[in-house]
Amino acid sequence: MNRRQFLGLAGAVPAWALLTAHSPYRQWAIFRQTHLVIITTRDDTAGDELGEACAAIVRAALPDSKATVGRGPRVERIASLMSTGQAEVAITTKAHALDMFHGADRFRDYGAIPLRVLVQSDTHQMICREEFLQQHGYLLAEALVLNGASLRLSVPRDTPPGGIPPHDGAAAFAQGLPLEPPPGR
Repeated sequence: MNRRQFLGLAGAVPAWALLTAHSPYRQWAIFRQTHLVIITTRDDTAGDELGEACAAIVRAALPDSKATVGRGPRVERIASLMSTGQAEVAITTKAHALDMFHGADRFRDYGAIPLRVLVQSDTHQMICREEFLQQHGYLLAEALVLNGASLRLSVPRDTPPGGIPPHDGAAAFAQGLPLEPPPGR
């Protein structure tokens, strides 16, 4: 193959990709519909390890969830994905979660994100978007609290002033209330 043929072929590949409108976003959207993706970051080793442990517990307790971990390079990726609705569940430090909730400091560009806490450890929180289904929050909290004793996870009982409220479903589990059926059933 001569240089001219190689350059022609090298230019044709990106053009083909653009013309076929191939986008990885479509695959990501489909994957998120069939898997519970818990977002963690590579810059938080403890949070990433907690995410792996939580995903394993959830897969065992709720196999249909197909729980897995998705890793971003930095905590700003969590804010980006949560603020745009591309992710529903993440694990981060309590301080970072609170700053995301208020749109403060390094998360100012994302604005205040409507978050809720599903479960927490001494240092980290599993957060979700406010509209995360009540039934899903209940089931996640139940699976993690009942099967993850070694992780020392709990559902927050109250909301400190200016803090992130617990998710309604997780709070219902913590209060010993029955799981409500999904709307329309």
